[in-house]
Amino acid sequence: MTKKIKTIIQENKVDISKMSREEKIKALLNYAKEVYIKENRFVSKREIRKVFHVELYNYFKNIFDMYQNLNLDVPLAHCPREYAINKIIEFVKNKAKEGSYLSKSDIETELNIHIDTYFKDLNDLYTIAGIDYNIVKNSIMKKIILAHTYTSEEIEKQKQSIRDFIQLNVSNGFYPSTQYIQKSLNLSFYNLYDDIYQAYRDANISYERPSPIILGKQKERVLTLIIKELFYRMGYKLLRVSIESKTDFNKFSDMTIIDKDGNKCLVEIKAYRKDYCITKRELNQLSRYMKKENISKGIFITTTEKCKLKMENIDIINGDKIIQFMRKYNLHKYLYSIKWIQESRVNSKEKEEHYNLTREKIIEFVKNHKEFPSKIELEKSLRLDIKTYFGRNPYKKIKEIIKKDA
Repeated sequence: MTKKIKTIIQENKVDISKMSREEKIKALLNYAKEVYIKENRFVSKREIRKVFHVELYNYFKNIFDMYQNLNLDVPLAHCPREYAINKIIEFVKNKAKEGSYLSKSDIETELNIHIDTYFKDLNDLYTIAGIDYNIVKNSIMKKIILAHTYTSEEIEKQKQSIRDFIQLNVSNGFYPSTQYIQKSLNLSFYNLYDDIYQAYRDANISYERPSPIILGKQKERVLTLIIKELFYRMGYKLLRVSIESKTDFNKFSDMTIIDKDGNKCLVEIKAYRKDYCITKRELNQLSRYMKKENISKGIFITTTEKCKLKMENIDIINGDKIIQFMRKYNLHKYLYSIKWIQESRVNSKEKEEHYNLTREKIIEFVKNHKEFPSKIELEKSLRLDIKTYFGRNPYKKIKEIIKKDA
């Protein structure tokens, strides 16, 4: 309690407990104002309780409300959530108008807050504020580069982290891209290497980024093995795993399992990006398998976070639920692999190149046969579906191309 408040109470021999409500409110406001003027700080509800032996909430909604009565701006940490969020958004918008895009630490320092208390991350804040986050990232990176000149030791340390990252991922069958390396290690790749090939050479690894089809197969296999272990932990018995089957490899449903009550269940697994939208077609596929095998229960598991469809007798486990299960059943070691499945994607240019090369491969295969090969022979030899590359009436189109080239 300040000397002024003490003096007033002592001189007038007033028992604060006998003050009227209006007198108490005035005393609280005078105290808060005096502390602010003399000590340049804001009082807390605990301090109010200690000094006046009353609860702040009996006279004001909160600390924010009390200081509003004094026309003083309160630190955002003491403000209502929605008010603080709007103030933070307003702050970054005004800074952006000035051409200044602040980093997370800059904003937290200036406003004395924690971004994570109000937003998912910095990206979320700028997106809600209607500001392109790519512009923000580039601006922040430029500031970092201008503000800090890396020593040769620091550069070598960053290069080593990239080499280690590449070697670790390749040992697991995954070839990380430039974008994936930058995002995972939070560094500027092109300040260290001219291109991805140089980084791989430095790591003593031949860069063999898989085609879209191979990448998809890798993701599918990794997710299947993860789900296989999860089912063991959950107490299911596995009767069949498609990718491990010797008689019908990669055919029909991905798994057949038995629950604790002895009921059979079919499982379909889709290793998709987290922003992929599931369609009814994928669920219908599992439903057809269930009808064919006369099994009433199905589980559809996918790494995407966008799956709002519902179907009778089919439980859907999306990316969020998979991560929850990984933590619940102590499978934290697979969280990194789940993230890779959700985020890895093939460059559109690489996809187009693979598509054109495969078309040429099919045509070359047909040209080298005296007689036009059958659909079964063609697809079995090349292990692909020719409709994927030539659409409807693929034979007709292939013949037309061969005739044109002759």
